[in-house]
Amino acid sequence: MRRISASNAAIPPLISRFIANAAPHNIGNTDSAKQANISMTDRFEFDDIEKKFGIAAYASPHEGFAAVVKARYSDFIVHEVDMDGNIARLERLEVPKDTSKQSNNATDAEEPEGSDRKRAKIESSTDATSEQHAENSPVDENAPFDWDKCKQELNKFIDETAAHEAVDFLKSKSNDEPPKEDDTKFYILPAITDKETRRSIHQYIKSPAISSIARADNHEGRIRIWHVKYQSGMPADTFGRANGGEGAGRNNRPSKKKAADRPAWPKDRPDFLRFVLYKENVDTHTALKDVVRSGRLNPKRGVSFAGMKDKRGVTTQFCSVYRTEKEQLLALNSHRIGAGGGNSIKGGFNIIRVGNFSYSGEEVKLGSLNGNRFDIVLRNVDIGDVADDPTQKAKLVKERLEAAAMGLRQVGFINYFGMQRFGKSNDTHEVGIAILKGDYETALDIIMREKDTDEPPRQAEARKKWMNRFKSIDVANDEDGAKVAEMKCAKSILNDLGRFLGVEKSVIGSLLKHPRDYKRAYTSIAKNMRSMYLHAYQSYLWNHVASHRIESGGSIEVRAGDLVLINDKTLSEGGSGTSGLKGKEVKVLSDDDVATGQYSITDVVLPLVGSKIRYPEGSSGDMLNKLLQKDGISKDAFAKIGSIDREIALGGDYRKVMCRPSDVSFEVLTYKDPRQPLIQTDLMKVMGTEIDAVPIDVNSVNKPTSAPDDKHAVEEEKTEEEADVVFGMVVGFSLPPSSYATIALRELTKRPTSSDYQSKLELSGRCERNHTTV
Repeated sequence: MRRISASNAAIPPLISRFIANAAPHNIGNTDSAKQANISMTDRFEFDDIEKKFGIAAYASPHEGFAAVVKARYSDFIVHEVDMDGNIARLERLEVPKDTSKQSNNATDAEEPEGSDRKRAKIESSTDATSEQHAENSPVDENAPFDWDKCKQELNKFIDETAAHEAVDFLKSKSNDEPPKEDDTKFYILPAITDKETRRSIHQYIKSPAISSIARADNHEGRIRIWHVKYQSGMPADTFGRANGGEGAGRNNRPSKKKAADRPAWPKDRPDFLRFVLYKENVDTHTALKDVVRSGRLNPKRGVSFAGMKDKRGVTTQFCSVYRTEKEQLLALNSHRIGAGGGNSIKGGFNIIRVGNFSYSGEEVKLGSLNGNRFDIVLRNVDIGDVADDPTQKAKLVKERLEAAAMGLRQVGFINYFGMQRFGKSNDTHEVGIAILKGDYETALDIIMREKDTDEPPRQAEARKKWMNRFKSIDVANDEDGAKVAEMKCAKSILNDLGRFLGVEKSVIGSLLKHPRDYKRAYTSIAKNMRSMYLHAYQSYLWNHVASHRIESGGSIEVRAGDLVLINDKTLSEGGSGTSGLKGKEVKVLSDDDVATGQYSITDVVLPLVGSKIRYPEGSSGDMLNKLLQKDGISKDAFAKIGSIDREIALGGDYRKVMCRPSDVSFEVLTYKDPRQPLIQTDLMKVMGTEIDAVPIDVNSVNKPTSAPDDKHAVEEEKTEEEADVVFGMVVGFSLPPSSYATIALRELTKRPTSSDYQSKLELSGRCERNHTTV
């Protein structure tokens, strides 16, 4: 493996000249399509989509490159950074100890048969035996799942037909397709009267043999087997008994008797158990459900955390629980033994681990983080047809990637809000505009209209019906007829919207009762969603003004009229942190301020428009006024929103124009297997698992390491040498909480952030070959 460390690499002359000669520039497309000789039309189309949302400029002039991001979920590793700069890493892993045998032998004779305490000990012993079996029976995670064995095991407890149907259900869902609203999420087993048989089924589902595939709960006296991809939909009131958990009452609360028997919390021990939550291919919300369920915690208090982490990745974060022994949580570490999916070429798993336990007097609170550390794999790096000689091409790839990484390290990137801010249909800001105008009917029509994204047919048809509800009504002259038509349509489509369209269901449910009352229907939407629409419009404005500022004034120096942040108190200092105006103070720079050299581009901020912010002057202020005028929005509208919607206030905020990542590092490497692991996860390190497939040294491309002994060896070696090598990059950096890693990668690669663009890339050969020819 060829490794090039950013800290050891010299500053490329291109970057040095750029810093020395900082000048206004617009470098939206720095790559030469002729040089790359690859199709660009589709890529430019995705660029155009992003430009509509203000994501239009770049900060540094290095040339970009094509590369595949998140080909494997383990290619995207995120470590949370707390307020003290500590990085959440899984460094220690404990598993449950089997202490039930000794305690049971000592006291069993003293307990009468059939007593509650005796039954509890038998159940505890059964569970502990199951966990010990899980600990001592490791699973080969790289081997294909044994469906026949699964069927045989289930057939021990249920009839052959039911076992066959259950396995067929799980098998049909074990694919890469994302879960959909109208999917069948679980299989219901036949009624089972024997309690021990039910317990055995739950214990089998918990075992390493199948826990990566299935979950189980009880519903109306029958066991439901869920595929793991749908576990986030498991009802909260079943958590205490899901997967065979026993001993918890309704809503997972321990019984009064057990609470009374629990020993008093030691006076000298802090109240909060702090730990690191490690997860693979699971979102934070689902992972915390598992922690609550497995630890039999009170769901009302639950688990405290600082920030949400996405599903598709390997993430670690700090969490805390109130007055809990660590042993309650250790069962999570015995569900599957092994190093996770990071070292598997064939596929991945949904994995949760907990570790690094300590007690603290402070709870981990939402927002109490200093940022995140990202380590990201970029596969099949392609800079075009730059050289025929493999060694020369490797050198040019290394130089291109080195210049890109150094540009990110020294200049940074424009701190855009990512496209996810504007929703799957890219229209949340349009709802915000309508609300600021007081046009609730238009706002709801935008929410309810047909979407360009793929939706289940029932949902798409429901949207179509809604938009045509007044087709035969003269709304202007027949208000009563319009109300009746709207009520009938609402009633007919409500059940077709599905559970995941919560906003749409709230709107239609309100209009079913109060037709044509669009303001009431809007306020039926959850507060966080109503805020999201307005924040999306703030982000839309911010992005456009930021692009104008960089295109007209450059990404290196400040200028008169810029707003700079002169005071920014942290949460511990009484500020509002990354969101809100509390503790923040700005000033508008004058020519004299610029001349002092006291301020840099990293001090420059732009406002998220609101009623309490200060506006920049000069061309940035002019640009903001033009955007508001174009959309028909006055500045007063942001102040009035509080009188219209009492739960929401738009005071505004400030956001830095440029983000300069810290601790930027990178490796340039070559490899042959398109999906081979290229980075170690924390779990792999804890388990002592090295990366199986070793990347090829850049300097040894097409060069034999020793003289072959015979003709067969020559032919074999020639075949090996002629196989196409693939170039890759592992880049790492730390970002503040409100900055987007996807935007940092956009600056690095000079490519769109769109997942649709990424879906057309190839893991070997020409990376962008599927894009339409120019």
